[in-house]
Amino acid sequence: MKMNLYKKTALSMVSVALMASSSFALDTSKAYGAASVALESANGLDSGFAVILGGGLPVVEAGKVGPGTIAVEAELTYSLLAPSYTWGSYKSELTAMTVAAYGAYIFNIDKKFFVKPRVGLIYRSYSWSDNSGYSYGDTSNSEIGLAFGVQGGYKLNKKLDIIVGYNLIDGSDLTHLSAGVQYHF
Repeated sequence: MKMNLYKKTALSMVSVALMASSSFALDTSKAYGAASVALESANGLDSGFAVILGGGLPVVEAGKVGPGTIAVEAELTYSLLAPSYTWGSYKSELTAMTVAAYGAYIFNIDKKFFVKPRVGLIYRSYSWSDNSGYSYGDTSNSEIGLAFGVQGGYKLNKKLDIIVGYNLIDGSDLTHLSAGVQYHF
């Protein structure tokens, strides 16, 4: 199997974040959880909506690897209103579910704003359905791939952030444009 430079770089970043998490004493008091809704888009279909639930844990504090903090994150995404295509009485839709592990670099722009680029491994499961009554072969697909994204946030207080994000799933045309909240435990 041949991997391009982007995939090798992404896998290296995830590996470094996972190794860092196992080689440092983790302070679980800095864990955070997040909930978002996302505009879920797939090529050729009208957009739908998804829910995103996730959490993370800083593993290398700011100052040890530049000005930012390295974190590991886990995330679950599920279609609430699937992206679809309608033509007359014909309707088809794509339901997606993903589970991901990310390495993230949290960079504070100032005391209130932050940016968080992230890359990770993702398990994605798709199910295609329509109302035609015809079978077009395999109507579901599950595989492991890479995901790339960036989030930005505004710190409301010490415990709560407002977050916005964009994720692109490699090997597919599925994207998520999201907005939500992040809570620091």
